[in-house]
Amino acid sequence: MKQANSKVIFTDALCLFIICLVITFAVAGTRSVFKDRIAQQEWEQTQSVMSQLIKADDFQEVKVSGDNQGYKALDTSGKTLGYLFVTKTYGYGSDVSVMSAVKDGKVVGVDVLDASNETPGLGQNVTKKEFVKQFAGQNDSLEVVKNEPSSKNQVEAVTGATKSSNAVAASVKEALALFEQVAKSEK
Repeated sequence: MKQANSKVIFTDALCLFIICLVITFAVAGTRSVFKDRIAQQEWEQTQSVMSQLIKADDFQEVKVSGDNQGYKALDTSGKTLGYLFVTKTYGYGSDVSVMSAVKDGKVVGVDVLDASNETPGLGQNVTKKEFVKQFAGQNDSLEVVKNEPSSKNQVEAVTGATKSSNAVAASVKEALALFEQVAKSEK
């Protein structure tokens, strides 16, 4: 009786293992088949966000340090209109991914790409336009304050989400530092 019971358990476990293996390969195969289409859709989404921050006809990738991404915004004649950088900084719950548009050493726009692991209703509020629009015109001397800003280089933190607000500000500062590196290398 015990041997029949263990045989049933072994057969069920083997069947479950084979099902999991087949599903894993099916998902991986599907991803592999559609990887070019997925990459194209991701690039189109990135271009859409970039176009909202800097109106340009073309975006060319520029080499930047670390795990960051950099793009040069160009008009039809090839003139540089500004730069866009995607940077990440750890917030309250995970990395907060930010795209910053920079021109002449100043921020012209910011979009928080991902703050989905921040606290819902608090940290995720850093994605709201009321918060990110404060970064326009800022330079590397920007700082986050908890109360109403008393000077133009200050940004008011989202209430209850100081760590998330500081993460966005740190990402923007990193983008400004990357701008300086790219600007020096292109001279």
